[in-house]
Amino acid sequence: MAVGVVGTSWWTDAMYLPALQDHAYARVAAICGRNRERAQRMADRWDIPVFYTDFEEMLASGELDALIVASSNDTHYPMTVRALEAGLHVLCEKPLALSYDQAAEMARLAQEKGVTNLTPFTYACMPTARYLKELIDSGYLGRPYHLNLRYYTGYGRESSYLWRFDMSKAGAGAVGDIGS
Repeated sequence: MAVGVVGTSWWTDAMYLPALQDHAYARVAAICGRNRERAQRMADRWDIPVFYTDFEEMLASGELDALIVASSNDTHYPMTVRALEAGLHVLCEKPLALSYDQAAEMARLAQEKGVTNLTPFTYACMPTARYLKELIDSGYLGRPYHLNLRYYTGYGRESSYLWRFDMSKAGAGAVGDIGS
């Protein structure tokens, strides 16, 4: 399966590309990013045959079977819709969309085209989340009425991730991003 990846963040570099490289039935056919140098560097590092800075150009290549959308939240809906319209399977990072209506349209379109559209949600599978669930289920914590959890990240350290603090691009903010 020829997979295209949109987004050249550390997440793509650390999670998607290693997983795809080790997958028996998938190969990364193209990568697309806004920053030409970064996209080229990632393509070179992972031996990806072609890189793009224009999403529509990558889509028009006709070389893809599936697409991973790992770009800023405000691009998830338009890119996913275009890929679904082209008959591609899509794995779209969370949040899937910025509204219920957008998500419903994506689901309708995927069903109409007979392709898969999904969002990875890894937090429920993380060891800390599973351990907390065990503590709750076992009664060790009693009956919880309120949990106060903190999630720390360093997105503010690199300027290319500052879009996360702009609600027009980030959408629902942290709730949509880690609490989907």
